[in-house]
Amino acid sequence: MSYGIRKQTYAGQRAYRYQISDESGKVCYLAEPTGLLLPNPTRLIEFFDCEHRPVGCLKPLDVFLWRGEKSYGLFVDEGGEEPYATIQERARLVDVLLLRLPRYDVQLGEYHYVARGSRYGGCRYEIFCPRGGRAEDVGAEAAKIEQGAESDGEGAPRPDERKVGRISCPTAGPSYVVEIDAAPLCQALTVLAALVILIDLELSA
Repeated sequence: MSYGIRKQTYAGQRAYRYQISDESGKVCYLAEPTGLLLPNPTRLIEFFDCEHRPVGCLKPLDVFLWRGEKSYGLFVDEGGEEPYATIQERARLVDVLLLRLPRYDVQLGEYHYVARGSRYGGCRYEIFCPRGGRAEDVGAEAAKIEQGAESDGEGAPRPDERKVGRISCPTAGPSYVVEIDAAPLCQALTVLAALVILIDLELSA
């Protein structure tokens, strides 16, 4: 599956809306980073359908600056207090010093995905699925990251992962194109859009 995300900006290149479209180019959702307009700006992002009716929002959950982590929860419709999906942004000290892009962990139900990026080339991020994907596998991987066992190569996969998608920045057309072949994730367009928008906000900061 392939999706396009077009960024709409003010004159100063600050985003005020994102259009999320399917393979045919039909706009499925609109997303607005309304948190940037608050007195104390946050990365609150609201999602709307094509008629501008609210369908969900991405809210900041926790920030652990000493660990280089930020967590976000995606809440859809009237889904209650539990998020439909969570996205965690991770940046180790070595990544910050070497100007590497942060990595993102996406938890969608029982499924776990990792997005790793590179500042160079047309492919901005690649999405991987840790083999197994169970809660204990994710916990073990997080422990390895804490101990510095993460690959030192920017965007490089680990041996226990398989690639399931990519996020690219084409020279024409949409601002971002997401290609994904993992069945649970390719059916969760708002989750993919939230991931891309977080990446774009980080790149634009």
